[in-house]
Amino acid sequence: MNSQAESPCPQVGGRPVFSHLFRRQIRRDVSDQTGVVAIEFALICMPLFALILAALVMSVVYFTQSALDAVADQMSRELLTGKAPASGNGDEFKSQACAILPSYMSCSNLLVNVRSVSSLADASTTAPQLAFNSAGQVTNSMSYDPGSAGSIVVFELMYMLPVLKAFDGFAAASLTNGSRLIISTTVLKVEPAS
Repeated sequence: MNSQAESPCPQVGGRPVFSHLFRRQIRRDVSDQTGVVAIEFALICMPLFALILAALVMSVVYFTQSALDAVADQMSRELLTGKAPASGNGDEFKSQACAILPSYMSCSNLLVNVRSVSSLADASTTAPQLAFNSAGQVTNSMSYDPGSAGSIVVFELMYMLPVLKAFDGFAAASLTNGSRLIISTTVLKVEPAS
């Protein structure tokens, strides 16, 4: 037997073989580029998908705004010419507006506010602050006063668009019930009856 104690690990050139193999494997792993694309995609996929989702949500919002403006234009023509239902028939006016809403918009989310003012200076077009009860229903009272010939009328058509909840810092909702309020406002002077 050898007086020198035998090492349990095989050696090459006085160094353990496992150490040599381990260093070679590390060098090979460091220079390996096969999974880089997958790792880079994993790092950017969430922000990319969040950006795409935000763009889709905002495109639906703008599309709905355009559709609401078209409905408001048609309904304001009814007010302008004096063909709108008489004062107190706000539900009839709303049902006429609902009849021309696009199919993806729900009549239950539509709010109509028509009020007659004494002068253009009194015609406030600021967005109303809506209040909601515990069931998520609007508690504000909407008025319907189409005025008479020569009256100045402020017509607000509001739509509560259900949108996604906040996602990755992006919140499209502007109301406490998780919807986005879209408003189309028209100020007009009712034409004299002919």
